[in-house]
Amino acid sequence: MSRVGVVESVDLNAGTVIVRFGEQLSPPIEWLGPSGRLKVWAPPSEGEQVSVVAPEGDPEQAVIIGGLRSSRFAPLFLGAGFGIEIDGELRITYDADARRLTFDLPADIHIVAPSGARLEADVVIDGDVQVNGDLKASGVVTGDTDVVFAGKSAKGHRHLGVTAGSAVSGGPQ
Repeated sequence: MSRVGVVESVDLNAGTVIVRFGEQLSPPIEWLGPSGRLKVWAPPSEGEQVSVVAPEGDPEQAVIIGGLRSSRFAPLFLGAGFGIEIDGELRITYDADARRLTFDLPADIHIVAPSGARLEADVVIDGDVQVNGDLKASGVVTGDTDVVFAGKSAKGHRHLGVTAGSAVSGGPQ
């Protein structure tokens, strides 16, 4: 037996929901999702319209097989693209034609990689960068405006005690 209902409540600890079918409420039922090596936690939302299947009409065996489009929970229209959106704020999309993966995040991103991380790409950063630790470059480090080291400007520092001509100066002062 298959029915369409509306999620009345969600029990996140039990991983179940109560579904309203008109005036009738279901017993707690689970929703489908991958549960093998790949696991995804995506609970239904209260007020979401869902499709429920109950083998042999037994409500104790019922399971939500998916949410249905509605005006309250509109689908994410991306044409030929792929995407995930959470609470209308966080969006991850992939445009296969442009070969572009985009993360639109409403707040910070925190990546934990105890064994390290490696990025193989040309990188452009629009914004400030802070490094809490040593920084090593195997190539040239260029500063278009200035480079400051130990409080000394590479652009504006002066060497004292230098005689004009072919003499070699000492270190920066």
